[in-house]
Order: sequence, then C-alpha cells, then structure tokens
Amino acid sequence: MNDTEKEVVEILQIKDFVKDGRFDDAVHTIGLYIGDANENEYLDRLENVIETLLTLHGGRTVLRFLIENLIIDIPSLLEHLSKRDPVLRFTFLLLLKTICEKECDLFLPYSENLVTSDDPNVREAALQLLIYMAGGDAIIDNESLIKTILIKLSDEKDFVVEKALQTLKAIGIKSPKFMTKILTDYAKEISEMAENERIKDLIDEILKSIVSIDKIEEIVEEEIESSEAEEKIELLDKEESEILNKEFELKKKKLEIKKKKLELEEKEKEILEKESEIGDEKEIKIPKKLKKKEEEIIDKEIELKKKDLEIKKKKLELEEREKDLEEKEILEREKALILKEELIEQEKALSQVELELKQKSIEQKEQKIKHDEMKRVEEELKKVTEKKEDNTD
Repeated sequence: MNDTEKEVVEILQIKDFVKDGRFDDAVHTIGLYIGDANENEYLDRLENVIETLLTLHGGRTVLRFLIENLIIDIPSLLEHLSKRDPVLRFTFLLLLKTICEKECDLFLPYSENLVTSDDPNVREAALQLLIYMAGGDAIIDNESLIKTILIKLSDEKDFVVEKALQTLKAIGIKSPKFMTKILTDYAKEISEMAENERIKDLIDEILKSIVSIDKIEEIVEEEIESSEAEEKIELLDKEESEILNKEFELKKKKLEIKKKKLELEEKEKEILEKESEIGDEKEIKIPKKLKKKEEEIIDKEIELKKKDLEIKKKKLELEEREKDLEEKEILEREKALILKEELIEQEKALSQVELELKQKSIEQKEQKIKHDEMKRVEEELKKVTEKKEDNTD
C-alpha cells in the first residue's frame, strides 16, 4: 500500500468513527495522521481533516476536541499567515474560512496581536479572517479590537488599509449603533490633526455603508439623551425594587396555591381509592370544586402537549437549517477547490511560457555562435586566397 492509498484509508476510518459517534477514536486517529506528516505535508493533511470534519454531523465537536487537546495548535497554525507566496496564503485563508464563520471564539482572542504584527502580510491575512468571522454567526463587539483596526486605516501599506476598511464595514453591518459610536468618538479624537483628513474620509465611507445619514443623527441624539436618562434610572430603580417585592409576594402566593393543589390531589386520590373498593354498590359524589380542579389539570396537560409539539417542530426546523448550512459549506469548499485548480493551471501555464522563452534564448545564442563562426571561416578563407594571389604575382 503506497502513501496515497494509506491516506485515503485513514480519512475513511476517521469518517466512520465520527458517523458512529466514536469521537475519542476519531481524535486519536487524526492525531496520528497529522503527527506523521512532515513539514511539506502538514498543511495538506490538515486541510483534508478540516474539510472532512466540516461535512460530517458531529465533525465540529471533533474539531473542538482536537483544539482542546492541542493536536491542532491555533498559535502554531496562525504562523502560516506569514506565507510569502500569495497563492499559498490565499489557499490557507480559504482553509480557515468556515471555521472562522462557525467557531469564531477559537480565533478571536488572537486577532488583536495579529492585526498589530510587524509583517504586513500577517496584518492583511488577520483582517481577512475577521471579515470571515463577521460574516458568520457571531457579533464582534470588542471595542479594543475595533480601535486597533481603526488605527490600521493609517497603515503604511495600502493593501492593509483597504483590508481594514473592508473589515470595519463587515463588522458594522451587524452592530451599526455600536460601531457608529466608536467611529464618531475616534473621528473627534483625530479632528485636530490636519494630516488625518484621509482617515476622516474613510470613517465617513464606513458610516455611510453601515447606516443612513438620518440614522447616524438619530444615534448621536440618543447618545446625548442617554445622559438625561441616567437621572431617570434612580427613579426606575426604586420602582424596580417595589416590583421585585410584589413579585416575591406573588411567588409566595403561587407556592401556597401549589401546596393546596397537592393537598387536593391527595384527597382526590383517596376518594378514587375508596370508590374502587366500594365498586358499583355505592356512588361517591365528587365535590364540584374537585371536578373544577380536575378540568384545570386536563387543560394544563393539553397546553403542555401543545408546547412539546411546538418544540419538536422547532427542532426539525433547526435540523433542516443545519443541513442547508452544511450544503452551503460543501458548495463553498467546491468553489475553493475549483479556484485552487485554476491557480495551479495558471502557474503551470506560466512555467511553460518560461521554458519556451528559455528555449528561444538558447536557440538565438546558437544561431549567433554559428553566424560568428561562419564569418570567421569566411575571413580565414579570404586571407588564404589573398596570400595565394600574392604568391602568384
């Protein structure tokens, strides 16, 4: 069995373990599969594992176990953001896209340090990961991180500035009010510095992309009104404490009602037991109050059954949604693979062109050498002919 066949067998084994719910076995097998890889194979094997897990039900749980057990070490993994080759760096970012969207909390703690890296490629790649996170399920509301990204609007590299702009727009779409406050505060901080006009223009561009002008004014007015609202909070606190006292009293009454209800249920059981003993000889008349309580209990049981059905319906809807998301993830992966294949084909085409150019250069050199040699031979012949003519004379 060669290495390729062995890898296929290992991936199939991992799939079977995950499908059977044998997560510990899957984690152990993946650890051996990644651990056996050399430096050149590591990323390819990691890509195979992540792509496999993200297409399986329960795969994300296994992925978390791998990270918790340091089989996949996030800091070491993120070191690949510094790859010089743009094709490899882009491919690596695509590998992390789905994890960033679904498991944002795994990467977010490292984002701020990466955005402030000395390497501009790392800064750009870290911002791209944040765009993926913002496009997923999470809402990014870390003020310190957002201010760090804002500083990158004055980065020395234009491609980092452009990526920072895209990142702030992506984050702002989900939390426009929060972002508007941070952006307007930052604009005030730099308002006295004339050289920051470009940054102010970029901030205006971000604000326009995430919220309308009317909405910006409304948010600013809300900030002004918030100071007045603080005065009302004290009065509301007093009212709240009164409401809490009333809630406490209501809870006490509810407990008393429950206690009485239990007592009634016990009495009803006693009556039913007596009725079964007496049989058809004597009929026990159930008090009207107990009948009413019995009807109330039946009504509550019906309500509980309705709620159970609603919960089951919601669970089915969630499962359908999860399947749709998994299908979308597979499509995204397919697109990424097509793009990767196209890039490889382009690279092959470039290599072929380079070979052809080198071949032409060699042929031209050979032609020049032949031409020079012919010229030299002609000159030699000419000298010999002239010498013969001199001798004849």
